[in-house]
Amino acid sequence: MNPQDAKMETITLIELFQPHLLAEAEAARVSAEQALRKVEVEMAAERANMAERYTNLRDEIPMLRQQLRPLEECIRMKERTGLDGSSDKLQLKSAESRILQLEAEMKELGDKFRPHEEMTEKLVVLAKTALSKASEAEKAAHGRIGKAIAAHEAYQANPAFGVGPIPKFKTLREAVQHYFKVGFSLTHEGEAHQARIGEQIKAYLQYGSIEGMVPDSLSWLGRFESFKALPCPQLRTHIIDGQLATAYEFQAEFGPRPNNLNARQGSVKILCYVEEVGKVLASQSERWVTMSSKSGTENFSCLFWSWEEALTPAVKELDSHGTLDLASQGALPMLGEIIREAWQVAAAALNSKKAFHEGQGRLSEAKINDLVGAYWKAFIGSPWEPSIEGTYALLKHRCARGEIPNVYSFDIQGHFGFRARTPDHDWIIGEIYCPPESFAPGEAPDPAKVVNLESSDDAWLAELGHVKFCIRKAASRT
Repeated sequence: MNPQDAKMETITLIELFQPHLLAEAEAARVSAEQALRKVEVEMAAERANMAERYTNLRDEIPMLRQQLRPLEECIRMKERTGLDGSSDKLQLKSAESRILQLEAEMKELGDKFRPHEEMTEKLVVLAKTALSKASEAEKAAHGRIGKAIAAHEAYQANPAFGVGPIPKFKTLREAVQHYFKVGFSLTHEGEAHQARIGEQIKAYLQYGSIEGMVPDSLSWLGRFESFKALPCPQLRTHIIDGQLATAYEFQAEFGPRPNNLNARQGSVKILCYVEEVGKVLASQSERWVTMSSKSGTENFSCLFWSWEEALTPAVKELDSHGTLDLASQGALPMLGEIIREAWQVAAAALNSKKAFHEGQGRLSEAKINDLVGAYWKAFIGSPWEPSIEGTYALLKHRCARGEIPNVYSFDIQGHFGFRARTPDHDWIIGEIYCPPESFAPGEAPDPAKVVNLESSDDAWLAELGHVKFCIRKAASRT
């Protein structure tokens, strides 16, 4: 898949790491500094006021106490001489009340000093912490944005370097579907067994099947062109993005690459921006960027978050879900939804009318001869070719000279087997497949129309229209 697809929405690093973010980070740091200074000034002013008032009280109370004794003596003197001392008594009482009031205030101030110091220390610590964080954020912003600008400018100067437009996706699901193919493994009966997404993600499946699969007993038919569109045991029991694939192709797509030293990281190169995550995501190798021909690679982990870490929760959710029900209409984990959707596409593309039916049963030699004898005669009488050798050549030679093979039927309608004796008393073993609608042709088939296919590792293959022949290369003693 091409991340630079013209239809794909992209975004650049300087769009993500804009200069105004620097101003915002600087403003946040300045605000934190101002908040710290304000706390320090306010707390210092309040402490100074408390200290000044405490000092004034400490001086005022003794002065008031010095006024009490003269008043008391004046009152005693007036009492001895019979004079009115009521005004002096009021003055004395007022002075004593004032002293008590000032002493209470002084005590209250004394009690406030320690809590005030603790509160001041706490507020200052909080303000300093906020300032430290704001300063670190500003420093990091300078580093990230400076790096983003440098990478963007390097790409503009030479697209071989730096970082150009980055694919943009709304969801992580969209990104997964873009970068990874979905593959399926089938059983020999055409049932969905396992799904793969990339090299690392797998899930076991149930309740999904591909109709029209070649039966296991007729897997050799899968080599004929007319059957290559059907899944076939031993040949095509895998699906990649809705297309049939061989085991080799499946392994090449979903197995670890030979040059991938760390298989857990995968080999797909990923660099994208996902809106729901709010980050640029990159696979392990893509977090190293070549800035110029002389600088080598530079780690961009401060700008690019790990794709593997972003996907880990979804993988764990899929694993914990267990076997996926492909027929379910209910909600599945995100990766399960991708698998189910891919299966629906594959099943719609590959399902075909069932071409093979069971129930043929045991048939006599005469009955088999009635059904496919004309094709056999044309097959044996077909022209020789340089490619006809081994057991195939011996079969044609002996049968053309009167050897009559032993024939039998399989359970699949139109599927027959034969055994022909060799001079060494071995058996040449082979099979014939004739679609039931082609049984007992009205006209004798033309032997010249027999086509010999390129042989497989273990068999010779030939066809006469819809009728297919398979001769095993190795003769059997039993």
